[in-house]
Amino acid sequence: MRLDISRDILATALVLLATAGPAAAQGEYIMRADRSAAELTDILVQPPEVQAGGAEARAAAGTVDAVIRADLDYSGLFRLLTRDQVAGQAPGHYRIDGVLEGLPTGEASSPALTLRLLSEPGGQVLLSKRYQPGPDRLRATAHHFVEQVIRMLTDLPGISLSRIVFARGSGDRRDIWCVDYDGEGLLRLTANRTLNLFPSWSPDNKQIAFMSFRQGQQGTYMLEAATGAVRLVGETSGSNLGPSWHPDGQELVVALSKAGQPDIYRLGLEGRVIRRLTVSESIEVSPSWSPSGRDLVFTSDRTGTPQLYIMDADGTGRRRLTFEGKYNDSAEWSPRGDRIVYACREQEITQLMLIESGGENRRLLTDASWRNCEDPSWAPDGRHVVFASDRTGVFKLYILDVEDGSIRQLTKGGEPDTTPDWSQ
Repeated sequence: MRLDISRDILATALVLLATAGPAAAQGEYIMRADRSAAELTDILVQPPEVQAGGAEARAAAGTVDAVIRADLDYSGLFRLLTRDQVAGQAPGHYRIDGVLEGLPTGEASSPALTLRLLSEPGGQVLLSKRYQPGPDRLRATAHHFVEQVIRMLTDLPGISLSRIVFARGSGDRRDIWCVDYDGEGLLRLTANRTLNLFPSWSPDNKQIAFMSFRQGQQGTYMLEAATGAVRLVGETSGSNLGPSWHPDGQELVVALSKAGQPDIYRLGLEGRVIRRLTVSESIEVSPSWSPSGRDLVFTSDRTGTPQLYIMDADGTGRRRLTFEGKYNDSAEWSPRGDRIVYACREQEITQLMLIESGGENRRLLTDASWRNCEDPSWAPDGRHVVFASDRTGVFKLYILDVEDGSIRQLTKGGEPDTTPDWSQ
């Protein structure tokens, strides 16, 4: 969210450009740095062996194989080997294979799929999973297996099963949508012919908080991910901006302008104000909790230009985080709490920045070729960030690997996609 127009909520909502432009193919790598082979884990992926089921089973095996390969590649942790590379190299590696026991055409039950992770040389089975997915669950099954592989080999959370919520549309009609991390499974979550923005996943991924005008006045709402049911959390006069969840999932932090300029409040899930954290004539917006729940990062223009500050959970202990850049906003803490990603405007272009939570080692993540880059949100692995960019003339979502610099396009189409939030 851009702070300089938060004085007027309608202006805030209408900030993004709506001019359509050509979008790159879904999943395409737009920018990719060379990854050091020494930092990657070698793995050979073999398509599941089809034992029965004909062309339908072979197509299913192809889908599973393609998803596994893409998940491993997108993770930034693996080097996918070919058979020729394996035959010509001595060092050890890992191998994924499987068996798809297809069923004769016409049978109602689902095929059985076994997937295995093995160490090579030697062929020791490290992980074996047996599934019986329906046709609409093949991709989810492959995602699940890769998630298990990543956790076993790296002891890190994967992103294969994660989803991203965002706002799509222009003018005063924008809805909340959701998409799998790889660009598949696109789903519209609201359809109320009004303005819906700033969706935010709960820590358990069961609820989505967002801002909406669905009852005529701007308010904070809650959407149940499993059912789509929506309820009002609270509405006040003035703006209700950017709900962000406390790590324990029991409260939100929002920016409300009911007392004049936007200030930051802790809000219970039933709408009760728990505590007002800022009292200022300046604009105080875009709050984001640290993973520990002890601190918040937020934006304030109290020194004349929008800069990032950190404060304690009770509103005390305010300290300034950024001193460079004439406009800093939309900060979000990494899952490990060691880094903060944010949007920084220099000249007339807004780019993504990364900074340590203590203010050290500030570095640029994007360049001017990306035009405006806004609203970054961390993946649960603490390595990837989703953001909105208008590099094609219309804001679409992209995923950046902050370690190797690779970027791929997540959404496509002619409507603007903005304010993304990555599930945990």
